[in-house]
Amino acid sequence: MSIKIMKFNDIYQKAINYYPSEIDVSDGRVFEETNGFISNNLSNAWDRARTCFENVWEELLIWNIYQMLHRTAKLLYESNESKLMIVDVAINLSDLKKEYLEALQVEGYQDMLEEYLK
Repeated sequence: MSIKIMKFNDIYQKAINYYPSEIDVSDGRVFEETNGFISNNLSNAWDRARTCFENVWEELLIWNIYQMLHRTAKLLYESNESKLMIVDVAINLSDLKKEYLEALQVEGYQDMLEEYLK
């Protein structure tokens, strides 16, 4: 039986396509008391992406992408710039790859981490 070794770029190419290319975050709101941020448009994009994954590798990366987009959306919302987030511009692949590797080091992902590092 051959085991398919999962590589970041392969996983990313599939997972990023589950998100729209642009997300309007002008509907966002910052919560002063917690410094939190919410955008229904971003949350809806994440909800749709979460219904598309084909395996646990993609599921985890969809979450990591959302986390990065959320941070970027908050900064964009608080800026005086356009509130239209271009998803592939908002993603720093090097940082995303590091965050994905960190996520694989969380308890419960040991087998995946081993396979990923091959």
